Amino acid sequence: MLDPKIRTFLEVAKYKNYTKAAAELNLTQPAVTQHIKKLEEYYDCKLIEIIGKSVHLTLQGESLYTYSNFQRANEKQLINQIKKMETPIKIGATLSIADYYLPSYLSSYLDHYDEMFSLTVRNTKSIIEMLLNNELYCAFLEGIFDKSLFDFHEFCITAFMPVARKGHPLEGVISTLSKIHEYPLILREEGSGTRKIYENYLYQNNDSLSSVSKIYEISSFGVIKKILSTSNAVSFMYKEVAQQEVDRGELCYLDIENFSIQRPLYFIYPTNSLMKEKIELFYHKLLNQVIESQIQI
Repeated sequence: MLDPKIRTFLEVAKYKNYTKAAAELNLTQPAVTQHIKKLEEYYDCKLIEIIGKSVHLTLQGESLYTYSNFQRANEKQLINQIKKMETPIKIGATLSIADYYLPSYLSSYLDHYDEMFSLTVRNTKSIIEMLLNNELYCAFLEGIFDKSLFDFHEFCITAFMPVARKGHPLEGVISTLSKIHEYPLILREEGSGTRKIYENYLYQNNDSLSSVSKIYEISSFGVIKKILSTSNAVSFMYKEVAQQEVDRGELCYLDIENFSIQRPLYFIYPTNSLMKEKIELFYHKLLNQVIESQIQI
């Protein structure tokens, strides 16, 4: 860490003005004068001369200025090295969020902050287990979790939609669940958030997956959408996950009678986390960058 008196000396040399240096350092002008005097006493030489109203470095002052600038540059390099050695914030994210929401959030964050983080993508069940085992510090989650175990923020609200190919036999008509279940249904694997949401919806409507004609389990939304576009299968996903394909005329959203699911997406971390302050700071920095980028647009 550079001595505060050296920092003062560098600012005086930079601005060639005691008043401007004092304002930059948030010090009084007498305090700046005192810092320079202490340095001159320590090095036993005159470092600064005032000729008229102008501030000039002596030859000794020039030497100290060169040396101090090298020290300041070395300090910056040291700080950067120390930051690289820090333990990164270990973040988890479920598949939908990682692929279709987080990239815009994290790109804004990376443009403005140096904090290190690592990102792990798993289904909801796995993410929760990793949080409870302290393998992750926090997570972006789409599924259902025990709110007594976690502190959380709702960072987004999104629609959960039935999706099929453009031109599907059910496109443009109001269907029933029983009609939907006549077609092959593609779901994520056991433990995924989107699958759990649909299973809960069926349960609340006195129905279950046993009424579906065929079920295919596929963990990748990219693969699911490709299959949907070339078959009569149906799947359920967040609106944004299929939006690009819908805009291109490859997929469509289906209408189901009395079907309306709006789901919050969550940022969560264990209630008893010792990293709470750091996690909350990370989250608010992340959200602030997104808000600022939206305002600029």
